[in-house]
Amino acid sequence: MVISLLGPSGIRCQVADFSLLVDPPTKKKGNLVLETEVDVSKKDLPEEAVVAGAGEYEISGVRVRGINLGNGGGVLQTAYAVKFDDIRLGFLAGLKKAPNQNALDELGETDILFVNIESSVLPKKELVSLIKRIEPSILIAPTDKGAKTLMEEFGQKVSREEKLVIKAKDINREDKNKIIWLKSE
Repeated sequence: MVISLLGPSGIRCQVADFSLLVDPPTKKKGNLVLETEVDVSKKDLPEEAVVAGAGEYEISGVRVRGINLGNGGGVLQTAYAVKFDDIRLGFLAGLKKAPNQNALDELGETDILFVNIESSVLPKKELVSLIKRIEPSILIAPTDKGAKTLMEEFGQKVSREEKLVIKAKDINREDKNKIIWLKSE
């Protein structure tokens, strides 16, 4: 799997010719697109390969569980647990409130957690506590400022990388909260 960032908050996970995009800039297309925040006042239905909301999905062998995080200010927030290429991915958008234990249970064990620090309104300490409860092996923030915040909070120093190339066998599930800092396109 090759993981790279798209613009200010989008994520691309690519295996061979199949691409999973999360919150991509509007012009980017993928085989499967996940939207973590949807304006419910808009009447447009998502395209066929776009997942926006809670539920269980399987598209081209990629298993997705959408976890409802609530609806505030007309915006539906969804976290995602994805099994792609035998790697368990978790996606948390800008959190308006901490997910309850049921939501964390649905997220399940996570190898790589993507968390948008900058758009979250949770205090840093609460967000760090939440990440520690999830216990991902690898932690990625989709913005430079978010990555720097994580490095500061977890006491790690890492350098920016163009992309992360990883296979399931490369993940040490004993390691926790290893920060990867990616450059955005």
